[in-house]
Amino acid sequence: MSAIAIGLLIVAHVADYGTFMVMIVRRGIDTELNPIVSTLAEEHGLALLTLAKFATVLLVAATFMIVSRTRPRIAAGVLTFGVLVGSLGAVSNVASM
Repeated sequence: MSAIAIGLLIVAHVADYGTFMVMIVRRGIDTELNPIVSTLAEEHGLALLTLAKFATVLLVAATFMIVSRTRPRIAAGVLTFGVLVGSLGAVSNVASM
């Protein structure tokens, strides 16, 4: 079950990143609704943005794995929130294209 849940987290954030890349190629970085993401991409480039995205997914997955040992409901909430954020980002990017 944990592997499937973490897989969903990864898929959601890969979709978010992939749609972000297509969106900025088609419409420019100003289309991005998240000011943190747009500022990071503009000021530090896509390499740092990619690293930040990877680190965020890793942090959520690690938090889930550690917390799930003692507080499985809280861990599930953390992971669910992470999947929802990635999914919302992907949907938002598609809507902005």
